[in-house]
Amino acid sequence: MTDLKTWISALETELGLPPGTIDMNEVLDLARDAAHAVARPAAPVTTYAVGYAAGLAAASGERSDAARRAITLAHRWPEPIQPG
Repeated sequence: MTDLKTWISALETELGLPPGTIDMNEVLDLARDAAHAVARPAAPVTTYAVGYAAGLAAASGERSDAARRAITLAHRWPEPIQPG
């Protein structure tokens, strides 16, 4: 995990984010739940959408609950989407 934490720190710096902006565990949980409950390709799409929603919320001075809402949606998803 140390290498991943180093990557996240470098990513925050590169993107001009304050240190500690990225909650690694929340993002990994979100990706895992989307991948397992919906479909593997849902993981990067979901994390991108949640990041976008969080950015919009931050721009308007609000705190985002997009990750929690996306995880809840994934858990409610009727069945995983089959490849193909």
